[in-house]
Amino acid sequence: MKFKQGPWLKSYIDLNTEKRKNSNNDFEKQQYKLCNNAIFGKTMENVRKRIDVKLVSSWDGRYGAEAQISKPNFHSRAIFDENLVAIQLSKTSVTIDKPVYVGFSILDISKTQLYRFHYDFMRDRFGSNCKVLYTDTDSLVYEIRGQNVYEVMKHKDNINEFDTFDYEKDNPFGMPLLRENSKKIGLMKDELCGKILRRFCGLRSKMYSVDIQNGGVIKKIKGIKSSVVKNTITFDDYLQCLRENTIISREQHNIRSRLHVLRSEKERKIALSPHDDKRYLVPGTFDTLPWGHKDIASEPPAKKPKYN
Repeated sequence: MKFKQGPWLKSYIDLNTEKRKNSNNDFEKQQYKLCNNAIFGKTMENVRKRIDVKLVSSWDGRYGAEAQISKPNFHSRAIFDENLVAIQLSKTSVTIDKPVYVGFSILDISKTQLYRFHYDFMRDRFGSNCKVLYTDTDSLVYEIRGQNVYEVMKHKDNINEFDTFDYEKDNPFGMPLLRENSKKIGLMKDELCGKILRRFCGLRSKMYSVDIQNGGVIKKIKGIKSSVVKNTITFDDYLQCLRENTIISREQHNIRSRLHVLRSEKERKIALSPHDDKRYLVPGTFDTLPWGHKDIASEPPAKKPKYN
């Protein structure tokens, strides 16, 4: 087997990055960002989950309902009315034609970039004064003590690690706005653009809140409608969940379709939970360690959270 290695996606990624850099509104910025990000999802698509559905309006004939139901790969059917039936057939063959290596390479490179930034830059500049509070695929939330992070960022030896172009022109930190670093792939940026992060509460993956000085509160909860989070969840709810080991649930309404019949449903879901089975909670603290960490001792299991 032979293959030729080359940056075959580079020109497309660079084009969208340049278009995004020159965009004048949020819609265009998000559009070009999506054009790049959607590539990742399509390269990792599981073609085994695709289904084959036939819509038939007659019983007899080569392509009628009787013939489809008689096939050995018949799976199920849904009757809409007396003249329309959807018949699902199991796939008899699957063509594996997605470049999965692109998807996992993106994840590997992303982790490598994040680890390089943390260990080679942040730990080198701040040492033990720098503590990671939360991390995601391409982001980090830090607590930094004893040093002015903005002075470190704008130093001539460090400024090219960051994209600072979204700062205000007259920002109080004297942060330079380098256009050549705008939307440049591989650089880190201050998501708050100089606004002061007063408090942070992270409960588990995709479930955290940020209290910004004179800038409101950012609240993230995966699986809960944004209107419910905005109107019924506060930063103090996150703190209560963490400190009192309490599970907080909320009601939300959804519009769902079953056989093309729309209905409104009310459901109650867990909104906030202190239980994170992907991390080890250090006893007596709010700090966590990854499973398998050398500092994890034999400890009794954490208390089971109570519902609220």
